[in-house]
Amino acid sequence: MEVRFKLSFDVYVSGNDMKEIREKFDAMPLFSVEALDNGAEISELLLVEDAETYKNLMDEYNKV
Repeated sequence: MEVRFKLSFDVYVSGNDMKEIREKFDAMPLFSVEALDNGAEISELLLVEDAETYKNLMDEYNKV
């Protein structure tokens, strides 16, 4: 038997600019080694927004 679990969680990353923030996020170990060994992966990035204003920053994130 194999079961898939789909999770949702929030991660807050601070930096001087979007380039620094993206570099920090891309390098962040979000899963344990055991989870990665069992196929854990980010399947979809749903939201990138300013934590204070809630402004959508997905385009800026994708352009870095």
